[in-house]
Amino acid sequence: MRLQEGFSFGKPVPEENLHLTLAFLGDVSETELADIDMALGGLGWPSFDVAFEGLDSFTEMDRGLIFAAVRHSDALDGLQAKITRLVRAAGIALPRRRFRPHVTLIRANRRPRGMDRDRIAAQLGARAEMPGFRAEAVVLYGSTLTPGGAIHEALARYPLADPLA
Repeated sequence: MRLQEGFSFGKPVPEENLHLTLAFLGDVSETELADIDMALGGLGWPSFDVAFEGLDSFTEMDRGLIFAAVRHSDALDGLQAKITRLVRAAGIALPRRRFRPHVTLIRANRRPRGMDRDRIAAQLGARAEMPGFRAEAVVLYGSTLTPGGAIHEALARYPLADPLA
């Protein structure tokens, strides 16, 4: 991805691993996974457009992450709230935190320092040309952490309805 090439800090997230997290489940059992799958099977949410706002990071780049900030919308926020309710109803305890939609582009194991930090800070918050996309499905992923980074495997796909159908 062209935006990732502009950073000399951290490691770019491979294109196949780029995603927008609606709910982070952590470690779940096979039984809990089956319950989540059943709950999400009846999602019944219309597809919608997703737009980006620009590049950002968490507070003072403390996690060493650079991300593309996703613009809040009623459709996105409503879908995230519904998924949270369904997952909690399936018995999974999710932390209560503000939804900050983003797609992580760069990961590092440390906070940037010196010139790296200054260069990154100059790029954050600026509008970046990032095409949006149409959200057409919610995908349940399993992740395996390896020394080379996380490997994501699609476990289930829940299509979003065509609002014109």
